[in-house]
Amino acid sequence: MDDQNQNLIEAIARNAALVLSLPSAGMLRHYKSRFLSESGQGFAIESAQGESALIDDLIIGQQLVGISFKHGQTKVVFTTRILGKLPQYQINSQTTVEALLLKHPDGVKTIQRRANYRVRATGDLAMKLRVWRIGEKTHLRDRPMASQELAVELWDLSIGGVGVLIKGKDGTPPRVTEADRLRLQLSYQEHDLLMEGRLRKPQSTPRQDVIRSGIRFKLMQDDLEGRQTMATLTRIIGELQREELRRLRIGLAAG
Repeated sequence: MDDQNQNLIEAIARNAALVLSLPSAGMLRHYKSRFLSESGQGFAIESAQGESALIDDLIIGQQLVGISFKHGQTKVVFTTRILGKLPQYQINSQTTVEALLLKHPDGVKTIQRRANYRVRATGDLAMKLRVWRIGEKTHLRDRPMASQELAVELWDLSIGGVGVLIKGKDGTPPRVTEADRLRLQLSYQEHDLLMEGRLRKPQSTPRQDVIRSGIRFKLMQDDLEGRQTMATLTRIIGELQREELRRLRIGLAAG
């Protein structure tokens, strides 16, 4: 079982608070709720008060609804379907509530909630990343040698660094190690950021000439230029985060 599904199981076990998002007329309505229990059929949550008719329509139409909850410093989100109502769900010997039985989700997504929010790089984003190996004493703004450029594919981006696929040449592994000092040029819309980084521990892939890894940015708070770069990077990630969440809501409403 992966960590993301384990997060859901733990949230159900502790009756964690959640937000239930119900699509209605092309929009989403959000309701505070909580997990109640789990069974072989699915899991139960407290229903949204006053929305019995809408819930009936969603059940009949088998439309997707959204669930989100907090787990530490992350936010867990997923979509699923309502299997049915549980009108007299027994909380204890004195208390009953109206509950909903939901299907176990096919997939669960974890979103980092603080500055290290990691946004996936999708093909339609106007973002480009170039990376070079440079010497320890080389000035970051010096023009690097073409032979030192690495073939990289941007995977994701956060305040702390980037996730990348690095490709070697002629079927050989890429010539880069954790000891190498790296020069990164990140371009997005009108922004062109220059940063320094170091490779995290690389992970192998099915292809011998490709590795997957992260590049950790060097702290950029020591001077004015570094603070400006950090501020711009924060704004870019904020824009991408809002766009990612907007697409999630559109997909939920369309489902």
